[in-house]
Amino acid sequence: MVATLLKLKFALTIAEMRRSVARLVLWIVLGVYSLGMVALMLVGLFALSGTVANHAGLAASVTILAGSILVLGWTLLPLIFFGADQTLDPARFAQFPVTGRQLAPGLIIASLIGLPGLLTALVCLGMALSWSGLPYGLAAGLVAGVLGFLMTQIGCRAASAQMSGALSSRRARDMTGLIGLVVVLMLSMSGYAISMSISLFTGDASEVEGLISMSTTASQVLSWTPLGAPWALAGDVAQGQWLLAGAHFAVTAVYLAGGVWLYSMILDRALTTPARAESSAVVTKGDFIAKVAGWGWAHHRRLVPVAAITARCLRYWRRDPRYLGAIPAILLMPIMFTVMSRFMETQSGGYGGAVTDVMVAGTAPFGVGFMAIMTGYSLSSDVASDSTAWWVHLASGVRGWQDRLGRVVAQLVWAFPLTAVVAGLVPWIVGQPDKILASIGGALHLYLAGLAVASVFSALIIYPVALPGESPLKAKTGMMGSQMLSQFGCMAAASLLGAPISWWALVSSPGQGGWILLGGILAGLGLLCGGVILGGAVMDSRGPSILHSLQKNDSRERS
Repeated sequence: MVATLLKLKFALTIAEMRRSVARLVLWIVLGVYSLGMVALMLVGLFALSGTVANHAGLAASVTILAGSILVLGWTLLPLIFFGADQTLDPARFAQFPVTGRQLAPGLIIASLIGLPGLLTALVCLGMALSWSGLPYGLAAGLVAGVLGFLMTQIGCRAASAQMSGALSSRRARDMTGLIGLVVVLMLSMSGYAISMSISLFTGDASEVEGLISMSTTASQVLSWTPLGAPWALAGDVAQGQWLLAGAHFAVTAVYLAGGVWLYSMILDRALTTPARAESSAVVTKGDFIAKVAGWGWAHHRRLVPVAAITARCLRYWRRDPRYLGAIPAILLMPIMFTVMSRFMETQSGGYGGAVTDVMVAGTAPFGVGFMAIMTGYSLSSDVASDSTAWWVHLASGVRGWQDRLGRVVAQLVWAFPLTAVVAGLVPWIVGQPDKILASIGGALHLYLAGLAVASVFSALIIYPVALPGESPLKAKTGMMGSQMLSQFGCMAAASLLGAPISWWALVSSPGQGGWILLGGILAGLGLLCGGVILGGAVMDSRGPSILHSLQKNDSRERS
């Protein structure tokens, strides 16, 4: 059964790569890049093997912590990226006379066929190179790597099979996609967070010793858990603690046996009990968004389509993870740049010179301005997110300005106050309360300018996005080039349009804040009116071309 599953996984993987040339090229590029990074890591581990001999205890702690993070990441992977790899979905074997005990070993080993599993195996085995300078260290490290890799895959497979039923509904998949996007955004900041933490902890020898003590204590606890037990073997053998190594090996064997048994039981249930999707939510009359059609301004004949589009887009902003995922990404910018500003101010201690003072003073406002433009730019994918359902607009005769205005109003409902609140909080956090009004005025002006430009670009450039019901993390063929063109053009145009008032807000005196707020809003609304009119004219002239682009995106993935 193991050989059969390996052959099946290999055949399905090859067929997936052959679906298109672009997909094959992407696989090759990712494979070469990832293997290169792993090779550099292995060279570094081998180079450190001589140093490890003098600091075996610290190296053991670091190995356990790193291995525990790896096992935990693989175990949580199905929750974050549910459905990322369903090549050998256990539900597909329900019609065959097989049991979970027969499938479990083959499904675990088959994870080697695929870029993530192969890279993880290389990393697990490569960690043994750091112990190559000690007696029996390399052999123990290889055994630990094999056991650690099996632990990662058992945890991942068991969690995926267990949650397949719970995550079968549309709402659950939407929620996991949103969680995955938030996690990816947090991981994108991890490098800078780690560098700041290191610089803070390495300022004093006592702080370094405290950090080492904390790491040692944490590793000792993790070494008796499924997360860290396999990774403790190499350190025990290298330090000559054979009794402790035997105990860790026995604990690891028990955990692996229990994991395989649990996975087999979950597979048996998956093979006999089909997953049932939950019913979709029903919009009731009491729903606030459902009352949008009752707004007074919506009764005008020419504004009825605007109200309908506004109501639909408001519901998207509340429920669709492709829309909701933009909010944490937007909020990440001011948080990151504000933290950087405070960190640079702390590190400089007021003696950094003129250049440092300018960087400290300008970093936080830059984050606010960048957030404002990106908030407006998020409208650029609105039409593409509708996919082929946009044909209703074209068939019913909805004018371009009505489409543009409906989407703009829906975003203004939440984005306008959010931008104002964040723009007011940042100056207060960095100790510049006299800049609050100026910051709000400049940020709102940039947001409205970005929204105006996006109203034009979203009708001019239709780039592929995740289809309705798909994870917002799913990449599309041809997405990068057109999205980069749209993003660069939109941000450049919005920056130029908003530069005068933004510069005024940056260099203004405290008494000018009110004028900047008023001027920024009025000028921004003027730009927005022009963007809605121009974007509507572009949409009217490109209606059939827009629908063709949407159909092309949909058919490329559905075929």
